[in-house]
Amino acid sequence: MLNPVSRRSFLLAGAGLVAAAACGKSKPGEVQVDKNDPGLPVDLSLVVASYIHVAGMDQRVTVALIQGSGPFKATGPVPITIDGRPVDAVLHSDGISLPYYLIRHRFEQPGVHAIEAVVQGKKLNTPIEVAEASASKVPLPGQPLIRVPTPTVADGRGVSPICTRQPACPLHDVSLDAALDEKKPIALLFATPALCQSALCGPVLDSLLVMRDEFGSKVRMVHVEIYTDLQGKTTAPAVKAYNLDSEPFLFLAGADGVVRDRLDNAYDKTELREALGRLVA
Repeated sequence: MLNPVSRRSFLLAGAGLVAAAACGKSKPGEVQVDKNDPGLPVDLSLVVASYIHVAGMDQRVTVALIQGSGPFKATGPVPITIDGRPVDAVLHSDGISLPYYLIRHRFEQPGVHAIEAVVQGKKLNTPIEVAEASASKVPLPGQPLIRVPTPTVADGRGVSPICTRQPACPLHDVSLDAALDEKKPIALLFATPALCQSALCGPVLDSLLVMRDEFGSKVRMVHVEIYTDLQGKTTAPAVKAYNLDSEPFLFLAGADGVVRDRLDNAYDKTELREALGRLVA
């Protein structure tokens, strides 16, 4: 998962989109500068935005730039290295308020690794914790989806409301266990638009809904709420079965039910479209 400092910064960035304006701070996209160095943003930090990282496999790693309590978008290229080696990092911000850099990387060994970004001449660093693959209780690419029933319009299975989006999304007509029996690629999203800590659940769900016209006939899309009710104190049974303690999580599985990719936390329309394209190719 995110290390405590990174996770706190990332959650603040999501909440800060609203709070910064309300408190009279700089708005998203605006930058307060150091009077001693007008080109240098104040309180600029690099945070790990993706959740679970394991050794021995190619995987999705995302990082974001945070300035104060909101997102920061650099005006030029941002070279990024992992353990001192340059990596390809692509900026994504299509349909999401928090820009992030997407990296595909393979960590050969578990442990703490170092990510560095150079932003307008300033070096920023953040650690990333990498575990043994066997330590992850959350399904990884190459592993099967966990077969569990999920709330539907016909049977809420103790979850109410079954969708906190307004209006409710249409991705609750089939339970996950029944969807697996269809032998069709699956996009399984765990997200709670009304109660999300990072304020990203609503935007990523909306991005998935945008893809229905393009991929809906090829991919079974299922949305699962995180909590049993609007109190947000008890996690839903399916969430417990997947061992999730953060949100959102999007699992993309083939017709055989095996996970091909996982997009957690922030993802934009461009990355989602590319991932769905790979899934049905």
